[in-house]
Amino acid sequence: MGEATSSGRRWSRTRRIVGGTALVLAVLSATYIFLGRSSLLDVEEVEIYGIHRITAVEIEEKLGFRRGDPLLSVDSQEVQRNLELLPWVLAADVERRWNGLIRVGIVERRATALAMVAPQRWVLIDISGRVLTEALPFPPDLPRLSGVHAAGTPGSYMSTDSTALLAVLGALPTELGQRFSSLRRDGNEIVGDLKSGQEVVFGDDGRLSAKVIALAATLTHLEDQNRNDRYIDVSTPRDVLVRNDPERPKTP
Repeated sequence: MGEATSSGRRWSRTRRIVGGTALVLAVLSATYIFLGRSSLLDVEEVEIYGIHRITAVEIEEKLGFRRGDPLLSVDSQEVQRNLELLPWVLAADVERRWNGLIRVGIVERRATALAMVAPQRWVLIDISGRVLTEALPFPPDLPRLSGVHAAGTPGSYMSTDSTALLAVLGALPTELGQRFSSLRRDGNEIVGDLKSGQEVVFGDDGRLSAKVIALAATLTHLEDQNRNDRYIDVSTPRDVLVRNDPERPKTP
């Protein structure tokens, strides 16, 4: 008899615990629905920061929500993915706050070079080969890539035949990179033109760090000697060749 009474009490307590848990879950669910779908937690304000080349209008068109929408209906990860489809956006961060504020942080891409999209029509690209713009009426003073496939629409990427040229640009220090007017593929070689009128032969895209160091040292040496030799060949970094006549190489 005592054992049956004890078992009944345990069963009663179990039912009360289960019932209480179900009630809590129901209340939480109702609270979530109420807060998420009522005007108490609507999107009240959107802050956008980190934009320079992109307009706020372009950002807002990609958000997928408007002021007044329920805050909990905003999927931060989906909004981030949508924003990163914009050509200039490298990374996006979307943060919801319970006061109705949504903060959108943008990291923009940096234009590194110009690529041809049609004869004598140039677009901006970044170091990854991402096409950033339509054809520009007045292209800025950046290295122009040639000897590769034409650029596509904004948001697309350059063909893989431009990878080696972009690798060279990525290896160049900013100051040295600014001295280049163009980079091109010439058969299996990478060749660059300096604004001074000098031509630099890199060979392939191997040992780029050593080639860049050799180039910087050679240019400094030539300037110290008040020389402006027309051709600089750093394809073999330990044996740099400079010349005015392409047929008669000489060491600096």
